[in-house]
Amino acid sequence: IGPDFAPTSVTGRDMQQKNLYSYQDKALTSLAEDLWAGYYTTVALCDALLDRLPAVVATTAELTTERTAIEAETKALKALALFQLLRLFAPPLTAVDASPSSDMASTPGIILTDHLGLKFPARATAEESVAEIRRLLTEAEATAGQPTRNGWLSLTAVRYALAELELYAGRYAEALAWAERVLAETGTRGLSATDIVAQWQVGSTAARIFAFYTDEVYYASIQYSVADGDLFVPAPTVAFATTDVRRGIYADTLTMGGTRRDILGKYNRLNKRGTNAQYINAMRPAGALFIAAEAQARLGNETAARELIDSYLTGVGASPLSSEDASPLSGTALIDAILDEKLREFAGEGVAYFDWKRTHRPMPRYSNWGTAVSTTIPATDYRRTLPIPRSEYRYNEAVVQNEGWPINRDQQ
Repeated sequence: IGPDFAPTSVTGRDMQQKNLYSYQDKALTSLAEDLWAGYYTTVALCDALLDRLPAVVATTAELTTERTAIEAETKALKALALFQLLRLFAPPLTAVDASPSSDMASTPGIILTDHLGLKFPARATAEESVAEIRRLLTEAEATAGQPTRNGWLSLTAVRYALAELELYAGRYAEALAWAERVLAETGTRGLSATDIVAQWQVGSTAARIFAFYTDEVYYASIQYSVADGDLFVPAPTVAFATTDVRRGIYADTLTMGGTRRDILGKYNRLNKRGTNAQYINAMRPAGALFIAAEAQARLGNETAARELIDSYLTGVGASPLSSEDASPLSGTALIDAILDEKLREFAGEGVAYFDWKRTHRPMPRYSNWGTAVSTTIPATDYRRTLPIPRSEYRYNEAVVQNEGWPINRDQQ
């Protein structure tokens, strides 16, 4: 449902995927049920652990340190789940001009919980939701450790999450401060050609900041069949020059309908080579770089924003934003260029949808192979925010539905 993809000649063979791409209400409602249940299950598990952790007696200094680390990681994980819920089920937190929305104190946010048990709370406001996520991350940041393996939430990962939260909330000075701390800790790690390759290999690598471990085949559903190819390909805005080192990793090729096509790389590339990804990249140093660059641009530090992006693009063999024979990009054009480059960098990773939502960008829907934009989903379309699922509001009468979506408590 983001701007990353275009359909192919076989998309229509999977109507559920096609309807989701087309923003059909029924498909989005089904997606909402799955996401709501999944993330709130994580929240419930975190609440259960946080409820019981104070009763755990640590008999040694080592165990005390371990208990503190577990508490910090649990708060961080709960915050990440709540942040995903907020971005999916609440309207954008910024106004069209990218300033923090003046309606955050009255706009419905998400359901907040602080203990495990049966309860039927109303939705907190968007402002309260952001404050709670920030509280959890700030408390985690005060005590988090620095585990070296990808599957654990490190201090750097918590600071990355704070940068992402503040960017989404339109607090650009705070977003910049957290992103710069992350970049200071990672340095050039994760940004070189070697590290780009490492982030899309099977095992753990220091080139990542945080990744979820998986023992399942990830992203396999993009492929309709080995013979017929993929249901979706990258949108035409996701293209890489032949000199760009990301091209061989972020993109791949496949013959479909007798024509050699550019297809999505990353996890899809691994699957097609018979290799299953062990880690799902959730935080990469490049993400902190793009957060810092956008924040700099929105704060008026345009030279710093251009230099930050150009240093990365030049390092991977891509064309910089600034060319010697043209005036430097500035204002809205600079911010748009940063977001477009971020789309290329994170295509297929679930990042661009949230960027397009928070910045009120129209969502393009392409014809087959991305040859044309068939329609756009405007920023004001109610479908850009997912509906509160019936599994929640059927029994919880305190819950209000998102604007434009129905509420059918009596439906059997």
